[in-house]
Amino acid sequence: GGLCRENSLNQHRLAGRRLALPRTPMVSVLLQRLSYTPPPWASALAAPTHGRIKLGHLPTPLMRWACGALSELGVRWSIKRDDLSGNELSGNKVRKLEFLMAEAVAGGHDCVVTIGGVQSNHCRATAAAARLVGLDAHLILLVRDKSFGDEPGLQGNLLLDRLLGATLHLCSGSDYLRQGGDLAAMNRINEQVAAELRRQGRVPYIVPVGGTTPLGTWGYLSAVEELRQQLQPEEGAAAAAG
Repeated sequence: GGLCRENSLNQHRLAGRRLALPRTPMVSVLLQRLSYTPPPWASALAAPTHGRIKLGHLPTPLMRWACGALSELGVRWSIKRDDLSGNELSGNKVRKLEFLMAEAVAGGHDCVVTIGGVQSNHCRATAAAARLVGLDAHLILLVRDKSFGDEPGLQGNLLLDRLLGATLHLCSGSDYLRQGGDLAAMNRINEQVAAELRRQGRVPYIVPVGGTTPLGTWGYLSAVEELRQQLQPEEGAAAAAG
């Protein structure tokens, strides 16, 4: 068969009852598209053309952290609480999505396409952001071959994906590996689903895996400026990556 199997999520039977999911934007009238001016230290970079759409509860607070295991270092610790940006939008992920959704709306797109694992937080956050700005979400979820023909269920993020009205396109692990099994393969699969949507008359906006694009990076440049304004002159910052 084809690369991906579409799983219809507009209606789902649950405990003998039919759950109808909304197809219309829920709160898009409350959102604002804001112009964006880069911080002075990033002024040499080309600013985002379409600004950002306010999706997250920003700025997030900087909170003191009393960690007994580190007390012997004699350092006063604080934590940047990006987990408070809005639970449905997955912490810091909303920072990228504010810029990406602004470009999608300004470009006249009517849906978004992205890809990730079957329990992807990025996919769930993208579905939430798309719904907030009035766009349909098409999520390509990578699943094990043995699960490819099965109903994906309602566990974890799958339930939230459904409640957000997303359409799931299931892609088997073997198909993903045949495409190369890497980031380039994910980009190709994204484009293949987007091409099918274009044939149906849709205008999709592609969000690469993780929302990792030059435009999305502005979300983290903004976070650095936000943190810089919250820190005292004598304080420093440390970040983990993985």
